[in-house]
Amino acid sequence: MTDQPEHKSPTELLDLKRSMDDTWTGKRPVDKATYPYFNPPYKHPFTHIGTDKQLLLDNFILAEFDAVERVIVRPQKTKLLIQYTDLPWERYHWTCVAAAALHDPDDGLFKLWYKTLVSGNTNFADGTRVVLCYAESEDAIHWTKPLSSDCQPFENETKTNIVATDFDNGTLVLNPDRSDPNKKFLAIYNPGAEAFKRGNRVMSRVAASPDGIHWQVISDSTSFRHHHQMRVIWDESQQKWLGYSQHSHAWSHNHLRTIGLQESEDFIKWSPKKVILSSEWDPNLGPNIELHTMSIRKEGGLYIGIVDEAHGEHQWLHTPAESNQHDQFHTKAALYVSRDSTNFVRADGYQPWSDNGAPGSQDYGYCCHSVAGNLLHNGQMIIPYSAFPHKQRDTRPASTADHVPTSSARTSREHIEALTNHGIGNPMMDQVRPNIPLQRGIGGLVLREDGWAKLKPSYEQGRVYTTQFVFEGDTLKINADCNYGFIRVEILDSKFEPYTGFSAQNCDPVHSPKGQIWHTVTWQGKTDVHALWNRPVRLCFHLLESSLYGFQFFYT
Repeated sequence: MTDQPEHKSPTELLDLKRSMDDTWTGKRPVDKATYPYFNPPYKHPFTHIGTDKQLLLDNFILAEFDAVERVIVRPQKTKLLIQYTDLPWERYHWTCVAAAALHDPDDGLFKLWYKTLVSGNTNFADGTRVVLCYAESEDAIHWTKPLSSDCQPFENETKTNIVATDFDNGTLVLNPDRSDPNKKFLAIYNPGAEAFKRGNRVMSRVAASPDGIHWQVISDSTSFRHHHQMRVIWDESQQKWLGYSQHSHAWSHNHLRTIGLQESEDFIKWSPKKVILSSEWDPNLGPNIELHTMSIRKEGGLYIGIVDEAHGEHQWLHTPAESNQHDQFHTKAALYVSRDSTNFVRADGYQPWSDNGAPGSQDYGYCCHSVAGNLLHNGQMIIPYSAFPHKQRDTRPASTADHVPTSSARTSREHIEALTNHGIGNPMMDQVRPNIPLQRGIGGLVLREDGWAKLKPSYEQGRVYTTQFVFEGDTLKINADCNYGFIRVEILDSKFEPYTGFSAQNCDPVHSPKGQIWHTVTWQGKTDVHALWNRPVRLCFHLLESSLYGFQFFYT
């Protein structure tokens, strides 16, 4: 033990990549002591977690379960966060797809931006007019649409919540670099109408804003286009922006929705998109399933992806290029994880992580388009998503749309006519229908803070062993539900013997009232663990009628 802990590199992934690249290109010699493995250059050759939060959604930090099982937690759904309110710019085509949602540290407000159409049709670029609207909240559940003359006018309305026009398939972020106050927020999007004027299929434009309301274009068109609901995060460990969006082959012979990744160091110059996730690669998914979009959040070294699955139905659109594409489907959400931002595996088995509701419910057609990150308030995470009561259906006139097989297309039209005459009404998506009670909206998926997965005893009590690791910090906290039972923690050496003073018998039982999320672990009333700096430690959690969601070392 030394007076100071060895510090974890905040750019560990980037450091490892450079080490690999330099070795492969001959710039540095092969480390014969570790090759073919590439390890971070720490003095103590163990996994270094620093003060990173450790969630239990994958096995990265876990070594063994003793009478314990992992449960993937399904989210609850809130009432609509954003809904139709009969504003003039909502009456044509109420799409309300969330572009981004975040907490502003400067004024303490939760802020949400969403797009909607105000004219035209999404299938015809020359007629499409998409605007970006703004909403805010103090608790991430109850939202208002503040109308202001600082926003963009609409027809005769001078006060709106429209903050940008001609904004489609994009997102915005809070810039971690606060050196320029005019670039507090950054946005990347497709100005579809402008692209059409220039004879382009799409464009990728970048804008900046000091307040999320007033925007200035800082890059007219990036080199490589993005597509379909771009979701972006800043990755400190790689020192780059990661942008995830649909990698669609819609304009080629093989129309299959897949997930693509683009990277950028400056938010303006983006790499070509590469496919990182496809249903074709997973034989456990049905052949009618395509991957529509994905949003990402990062906790510690864990990338958590919410992937929207499009479940195609037996009807295709036949294109002039003699290709077919599924254009009638419903979407539901699955949960994926990664440790390198590129290679994702499914975390929740093959049941939906967040399923559609029953016919007539708010998200019967779409449980889709979640935002990057999540909103945290009073121990809850809220993730806005598109909650649409109707499925994706082609809205083009029969004269311009060729649906096959003919029998399925005819059956679908008869189905729509029957619903129009005897059911909820016409479920086509071409306009807002005031006589139908359910309109598109933005709902919220809700979990307890960091409550993606929990470890619980198979029956009453069990133990969880972590791998060996090195840490920073002087206090250990656990995210646990222990209002009925309790948890004890011991810290073990390489022989599975507890370090002096840190046995399970020394540990004060962790038990607290319902609703508390994080709990400080003490041993005979003491919290200080700095005596174990720079030593390989292994935690053993003793669970009695309790559940464990994660842990983290802190400096007090």
